[in-house]
Amino acid sequence: MPKYYDVTFHELSGKSVIKRQIVSDKEPFDVWEDACESFTENELKIRVNEATYITLNRRFVVRVDAEEVDGPVDKQIKRHDELMGVVNTLSNMGF
Repeated sequence: MPKYYDVTFHELSGKSVIKRQIVSDKEPFDVWEDACESFTENELKIRVNEATYITLNRRFVVRVDAEEVDGPVDKQIKRHDELMGVVNTLSNMGF
């Protein structure tokens, strides 16, 4: 089953590029490959959103973080559960 990740590319300059909600079946250390549109030995080509494409020079990328996050379905389930918890609490209080 695929998992969802937020992948952060940290540059030598201190700037970061974050690619959110990456769907991947790969091992966590290889998820950065799915975050890139393409990559070569020297460059990482990343589509940040619908209108923004960037190219990172791999020499200046000092760290890549991949954090597993909840997928869209999991988020909806959690929101629903939180809402039901609030409704139950208010109901118990007599509202």
